[in-house]
Amino acid sequence: MRAFAAAAMIAAVVSGAAGCSAPRVQTTFLGSVDLVDMTDRMGESLTGSAAMIERSASSDPWVVSCSKVANHTNQIIPDGEKWLYLARLRARLAQSRLAQERSIIWIIPAERWPAIAGELGVSEEPYGLRLPPTHVLTAEFHALTNTSGQGRTDAYLCSYQLVALGDGAIVWEDKWEVKRAAEGRTYD
Repeated sequence: MRAFAAAAMIAAVVSGAAGCSAPRVQTTFLGSVDLVDMTDRMGESLTGSAAMIERSASSDPWVVSCSKVANHTNQIIPDGEKWLYLARLRARLAQSRLAQERSIIWIIPAERWPAIAGELGVSEEPYGLRLPPTHVLTAEFHALTNTSGQGRTDAYLCSYQLVALGDGAIVWEDKWEVKRAAEGRTYD
């Protein structure tokens, strides 16, 4: 009797599992592929810009700070991700020879250091953290969202700017765009 009950239970679980597969989630949210594509393109654009080409290792240093991405979309972007869109660009540029060849000092905003120090498990501040910035690298997300019974589309625009703090001049700017669509019911 026990063998029959155990076999019946196993058959019920197997048949139930076969009939219940994970739901197919459709979303128009940005993902990690977008982050990589966006920051790679913006890195190439900034490196090749007239502002950078005109600079040399003997130029007066630019001390560049970053601010987190401003989100003007109807999507929720957590603070960690807002910092990530600029941090990956900064890290990518820091790995290149741009800083040495163009006299750029990248600094972490002082208010961001405690969180980073906690993540890294360090207490000593890196060189230049307290240097006053001469420039700030910013980014803004915008989106146009359309929804209907057939699905949803989001057209994203992320604009980056390198601004000279002395006079407010935009030294470099570029944009990254992508459109995402999901058919049927969406879960954004």
